[in-house]
Amino acid sequence: MKCGSESATYDSADSPLLVVTPNVVRCHQQRGFSLLELIVVISMMAILTGVILPKLNIGGEKNQIRTETVRLAELMRRASEEAIFKTRELGIRFTDGDYQFLRLDGDGRTGKWVAYDEKVFRKREWPDNFEVTIEVAGVAVVLEDAGSFKIDEKTRPHVMFLSNGELMPDFRVILDKGILEDRWEVASGIEEPIVVGIAEIL
Repeated sequence: MKCGSESATYDSADSPLLVVTPNVVRCHQQRGFSLLELIVVISMMAILTGVILPKLNIGGEKNQIRTETVRLAELMRRASEEAIFKTRELGIRFTDGDYQFLRLDGDGRTGKWVAYDEKVFRKREWPDNFEVTIEVAGVAVVLEDAGSFKIDEKTRPHVMFLSNGELMPDFRVILDKGILEDRWEVASGIEEPIVVGIAEIL
């Protein structure tokens, strides 16, 4: 029945009186979500997901170690590409609590290493209770205390990403959280400059 339609009935069989009765039918207009409303909802869900999921630590400590290792490797690969495309010398310096990228200000003889101010290469802290082991050219490095370390004219990166595409010296960064069977590493490779994998138990 259409909205606002009327029906006709006869008063009785003996009376031809026609009675018109309006049928009151409430019409509800079907209305969907607008594009703007959908965008707002999806944006809110994305924000909540980004805030809540890291705190849940889904997958536990093993997943956290793998995630941090992969992040470090991707940043180092990106730094290597950045050095080539922008023709500048970059490096990375590790401490017991964080790591940060550096750039050479000046030439190789008289220049000094300073913090790289690009946002993606900002200083990043290791998660709590992470054990970090660094090997450079096969030699274990004693990491400095993050709280007392300051960049000065004597600062040198542990690993350098050169504008000619070279990455030097050979390195190995091992991340551990007391789970011996799940130690991850970022290291210089033979077929690929930077490789990620599960570290062998020494």
